[in-house]
Amino acid sequence: MLALLPALYLSWGIGANDTANAFGPQIGSNIIAFRQGIVLAAAFALLGAVMEGHKIFPTLGRVTVLDLEMSVIATLAAAVSVNAMTRFGFPVSTSHAIVGALVGVGLREGAHISAPVLGKVASAMVTAPLGAAMVAFLLLRATGLVLAGPLGGSIMFQRGVRTAAILIGCYAAYAMGANNVGNAMAPYVTIGLIDPLPAAVLGGTGLALGAMTYSRNVVMLVGRRITALDPVSALVATLSAALTVHLFTQLAIPISTSQAVVGAVAGVGLTRGMMAVNSRTLAAIPVGWVVSVAGAGVIAFLLLAAYRAAQ
Repeated sequence: MLALLPALYLSWGIGANDTANAFGPQIGSNIIAFRQGIVLAAAFALLGAVMEGHKIFPTLGRVTVLDLEMSVIATLAAAVSVNAMTRFGFPVSTSHAIVGALVGVGLREGAHISAPVLGKVASAMVTAPLGAAMVAFLLLRATGLVLAGPLGGSIMFQRGVRTAAILIGCYAAYAMGANNVGNAMAPYVTIGLIDPLPAAVLGGTGLALGAMTYSRNVVMLVGRRITALDPVSALVATLSAALTVHLFTQLAIPISTSQAVVGAVAGVGLTRGMMAVNSRTLAAIPVGWVVSVAGAGVIAFLLLAAYRAAQ
């Protein structure tokens, strides 16, 4: 089963990068300590992977026609791309990194590339962050009406917000696990190397390990460097991202949970005006998304070319 090592490496990288999508806002707004948030994120990401991860497998399996070598090289290339960006603290699109890698190996082999699947994934690159931003903006506006009243200043309300933010973080981690485990395991399920349930368990375990061992850099960027967050805005940002990711999971479309949460955090910041958003950080993040996708595709193409030449 050595062929599954790249899948474990990628799932570890997904957990390291995407934990910020569930608990970055809560950690950044001091609702919960980093260590506690990471443990909860790891547990619920594993649960989401096992319960609903299978829904994404068929979509990614239809990107191109795969064999074992192509699956191994595609997941390895995506993992290298994702973990390089995580090292620099960028929240990247792990969903689109694996798609880029699959396209890379498909192009190298002259295999059919599914335009409809790529179209669905590409459209999600736009609709996911914009949708999450819009939901967050509207929710925070509506929440502002409550905060303006007598209830908003009560201690009980503030405690309730903090508790709700933690619960929503658990939901966001669950949605992340459900949508993202397929990024690492779908190629192997497609070629019949492993069945969906064991794949979800194995990939979910990798997600959990990544969250607990290497997620701090991205968590701090999402939680503190895009815009200042308080408990209410952290709750709204996480809920908006989680709802967006879970909706796309039901549609069997792999999306970037990083894009969703960044869009949601930006939407929260925009309720206070453009000056409340760190435009330099916000502009740099999409560059990381593009680099991770293109980089995964190029690495996959070159690795497979080198492997075929050595045969």
